[in-house]
Amino acid sequence: MASLKDIKRQIGAVKQTQKLTKAMNMVAAAKLRATQGRTESFRAYADEHHRLMDTLGQQSRGVEHALLQTNQEGRKIEILAFGSDRGLCGSFNTNIFQKLDRQIAEIRRSGLEVSLFLVGRKLREYYQRRQVAISHAMSGVMGHFDYLLAQEISETLTREFLAGNFREIRVLTTRFHGVAKQEVTLSPFLPLVHEAADLTGDEDHHHLGPGYGYLVEPDPATLFGRLIPRSLAIAVFQAMLESVTSENAARMQAMDNASKNCKEITENLTQVYNKLRQAAVTNELLDIVNGSEALAAA
Repeated sequence: MASLKDIKRQIGAVKQTQKLTKAMNMVAAAKLRATQGRTESFRAYADEHHRLMDTLGQQSRGVEHALLQTNQEGRKIEILAFGSDRGLCGSFNTNIFQKLDRQIAEIRRSGLEVSLFLVGRKLREYYQRRQVAISHAMSGVMGHFDYLLAQEISETLTREFLAGNFREIRVLTTRFHGVAKQEVTLSPFLPLVHEAADLTGDEDHHHLGPGYGYLVEPDPATLFGRLIPRSLAIAVFQAMLESVTSENAARMQAMDNASKNCKEITENLTQVYNKLRQAAVTNELLDIVNGSEALAAA
């Protein structure tokens, strides 16, 4: 059985750990407040931009564009996946691994090959130990990223798609729904798709004419072609924002749970310490009483 000194040392170590987890919880909460507002604001902008692209795509039916066509001869599918550079964020990375592993297995069962564009040190370390092709791996960028990085990634993927290296490209990220809920999602990236709604049959918008609420110059097809690169960069940047916000929320939740566990362990160890100390005091009293009785009898 552990001595009083050992238990007291354990209590001190757990309390120090609790201070650390509380500090990390506060840091994660501060980062979450900074990124959550940014993510929600950009999500509204991205949704409106996608609605615009859907409208212009409907206006541009019949116009051919290389980024709208699936490479039927390609045998490889690229997945752009976003993870974290650091741990201590609960099941955040584990959920990404599981989703990506299932997607890889599904693609291979269909007779196609798969390669990964990984953003995040944890993803790189995980898939370097597995039999899967990695076309690109970036680490240390999720802490300080900007739109230019998203643009660089989208341009790289676009060049490789146009070169015929991939049949299609998908994006895997963790969508932020709240502090207690983050969902790993997989969405198509290239070829670019838009909603197939028939605007001409919509009674609510039929009176708006071909512009569908937008004044388009010089023409929908030209504007649609020029906006495609921006639309792809926006999709990548939104995926990065969602991933970072979800990571901060997961880390804050994990550190909060760790702090509660430390508190419970401290309480249990304190009870054990008090019991052992009381037992030691009782034994000492018994020794004194027995000694006194022995002296009296002598």
